[in-house]
Amino acid sequence: MKINIIEAKFLAEKYINEEIDPPENDRYMIVDAAIREADEGWYFPYQTVRFIESRDIEYSVLGNWPIFVSYQGVCFGPRRPG
Repeated sequence: MKINIIEAKFLAEKYINEEIDPPENDRYMIVDAAIREADEGWYFPYQTVRFIESRDIEYSVLGNWPIFVSYQGVCFGPRRPG
């Protein structure tokens, strides 16, 4: 059964909220404009809310790979696109 992007985004958000600790006094959110579809599923990049709202590089998280969710609904967690 193939899931849609809305279901996949829910799985990616769940993974981020349960498995990745955000910086103190912040939280992560998916960057919708940067979601990428691949042959097997979607890549959901995420960033801190403080960075997204302020664009202040001090609040940016660097080196984090997007969360990959397959069309079958399996969330693989951070995965390098490619």
